[in-house]
Amino acid sequence: MEWSTRITDLLGCKYPIIQGAFHRFGTAALAAPVSEAGGFGIITASALNTPEKLREDIRRATSMTDKPFGVNLTVGLCPQIEEMRDVVIEEGIRAVETAAYRAEDHGRKLKEAGVKWIHKVATMKHALAAERQGADAVVIVGLEGTGFKHSSQLPTLISITWAVKQIKIPVIAAGGIGDARGFLAALSMGAEGVYMGTAFMATDECPVPEQFKQALVKADPTDPTYRERCLATSKSEEYERVMRMKGSVPLDRWLSELRGAQVTPLEGGRSDDMEEVGRLRGGSLAVAVIDEVVSVRKRIEEIVRGAEEIVTSGNFPRVRNFLTVKE
Repeated sequence: MEWSTRITDLLGCKYPIIQGAFHRFGTAALAAPVSEAGGFGIITASALNTPEKLREDIRRATSMTDKPFGVNLTVGLCPQIEEMRDVVIEEGIRAVETAAYRAEDHGRKLKEAGVKWIHKVATMKHALAAERQGADAVVIVGLEGTGFKHSSQLPTLISITWAVKQIKIPVIAAGGIGDARGFLAALSMGAEGVYMGTAFMATDECPVPEQFKQALVKADPTDPTYRERCLATSKSEEYERVMRMKGSVPLDRWLSELRGAQVTPLEGGRSDDMEEVGRLRGGSLAVAVIDEVVSVRKRIEEIVRGAEEIVTSGNFPRVRNFLTVKE
């Protein structure tokens, strides 16, 4: 089957599967194998810390694959973001994902240079704003996904089905997706691509310790380490209080305040490994569908092959099992 959508056309990848950004370890080591296997890998600029190291890592990825890949520029967290953006343009990167805060100025400069601009958001309000500002596509992250939570964030199912009714540019689904069923469900909801973080963390190529990967495999999504970090958003007034602090206190302190405002304190027993993974990823319910640590290529191929088997099995959709069809 040919998995062709507006996202594969936009990014030049074989499958509409995009690797999520990783603030601490999102380098060519993972991005290049994802692109080589037919997905779209993303280097996270803040994981490299300096424009010079970002340039080196982009060139490393280019030496590892001739397939297109992108770069993440997280507004507010990426150091020297203007210089990082210039490196991306100079190195001929096909697409950039911005995230966290309004990125209209960055998006405009990227588009003027011929770079495709994708903006990652947590709410419908921000998705519509990104479309008005000229983004070529939006990633919408449901509560099931990792990262900082917004007090207005909704689950992936509702976020995507609501978004595609209102947004004309391509929508990419994120949050809790990590296998063939989730991939196919997202496309059925109207998304034109999926964005996966935790599923790619549990791969051979991901540069994190093996104990963390195995903790993901063994994880129970009902464990507070994952469930509460995903589903317990902050009170809106506490969130706004911390947001007003941005720029007036050191970044490390502000991030600590933001995490405190957004994450419910964890109670009960859990392993040190699981707690560390919770801090590393911020919690993701995608652990429910991760059964083993495999290579990036195998993860992508299993998702695509599994989805194709579902579509061609004769049991999808199972409409006639529930409806009487009048001739």
